[in-house]
Amino acid sequence: MLPKRLDQILRQEFHSLRRQLQTLDADALARRSGFLRRCPRKLPMADFLLALVGLAAESFLTLERVASVIALVAQLSYSKQALHKRLTPAIEGFLAQTATALFSQLPQAPALLKGWLKPFPRVLLHDSTVENLPDHLATIFPGSRNQRKSFAALKIQFVTDLLSTQVLHLSLSGFTRNDQSAASDILSVARPGDLILRDLGYFVVRAFQWIDELGAFFLSRCRADVSLYDARTGRPLNLAAVLRRDGAFDGEVLLGEQKLPVRLTALPVPEEVANQRRHKAKCNRDRRCHPNAQRLFLLGWNLLITNVPRSLWPANALAAIYRLRWRIEMTFKAWKSHLGLRHFHCRSAMVLRLSVMTKLLFCALVCRCCQSLELLCGREGRHVSLQRLARAMAACACVVEALLLGTTVDRLWEHSLAGILYEQRPDRNNFPDLLAEICSK
Repeated sequence: MLPKRLDQILRQEFHSLRRQLQTLDADALARRSGFLRRCPRKLPMADFLLALVGLAAESFLTLERVASVIALVAQLSYSKQALHKRLTPAIEGFLAQTATALFSQLPQAPALLKGWLKPFPRVLLHDSTVENLPDHLATIFPGSRNQRKSFAALKIQFVTDLLSTQVLHLSLSGFTRNDQSAASDILSVARPGDLILRDLGYFVVRAFQWIDELGAFFLSRCRADVSLYDARTGRPLNLAAVLRRDGAFDGEVLLGEQKLPVRLTALPVPEEVANQRRHKAKCNRDRRCHPNAQRLFLLGWNLLITNVPRSLWPANALAAIYRLRWRIEMTFKAWKSHLGLRHFHCRSAMVLRLSVMTKLLFCALVCRCCQSLELLCGREGRHVSLQRLARAMAACACVVEALLLGTTVDRLWEHSLAGILYEQRPDRNNFPDLLAEICSK
């Protein structure tokens, strides 16, 4: 695969995204989210969105820079004060809906439509990532607390389709809204027949029940301390005793106080992994989490629950499919390490929301480009590294921005230089004035 051909594919993706933005009903999205309450008199919402998508490639955004690019796209004068007046908490919902609208119609790889995943139209990954914020934002984005001080932290909830990298859900909150509280967020995007993969942080029996009632499927690790009951007798099930006796388990059980019928599979892990888990559990400083002998024994097993029947998945399929969840961890790593997701403008909560959601637009764009390249390169036995693509697109952010905005790098350069000159202020002296004054004495 020649680099020139890769460049052509990415240029086609950027042109396709521009066409989507031009046909997107931005006004309807803005009204639905509450960001727009009347007809815009000066700035069309389509131009506002196009400017933000183009700016998404930049590492650090200021209101002045955003207003400048909006003015370039809309071909009008636009100040940072006007932009600041427009910013409300609804900007989060508006840009989240924009991301799902722009990145929700991506093709699936034909190879993924076979085998154990064939029965499921979508495989949804739900996870979150956390970034620390300055303390002055703690009232709006509260973080963890200790006896002396309150901290600020941002939690980003993200739902994507593994088969097509579609963005299905984005939301921001403080750290205090934990993953268990966000477990029901998946219900707003899940459809009958979907398969949902999540980690232990989202382990809520009631949420599993809602997913099952929706007609969707789930696969999750199981907490070792959750109550289990025999599916036939309804009596408490001593899983540790069963595993010591039989050496394995794959059967129907009743889960939690709700006694939700699920399939539980216990698969042994290597002794080295089990010992690492036990050491970590024993070193936990929270005495409430101090493990007993039964808990230490169960740490030597992968406990997985699902409502997918054995007729579709054998026991060894559960662990293999659950490992696919690691993809979202690699996605977060690419976002943070190469796309600047941890570098925000934190002057105020409104500017922070704009900064974060704009960066997430670029993150979603990189995933879309990776998917398109993978579909084409995979036919030739080549694969695309998400980490390397993210690094390459971040390094060439100016080129990406020019392509998205439909202009040239030279034009962007001229536009940026046009703002570096300023008039001399009568109320204070700048460095050349001070230097001239000193040299004249």
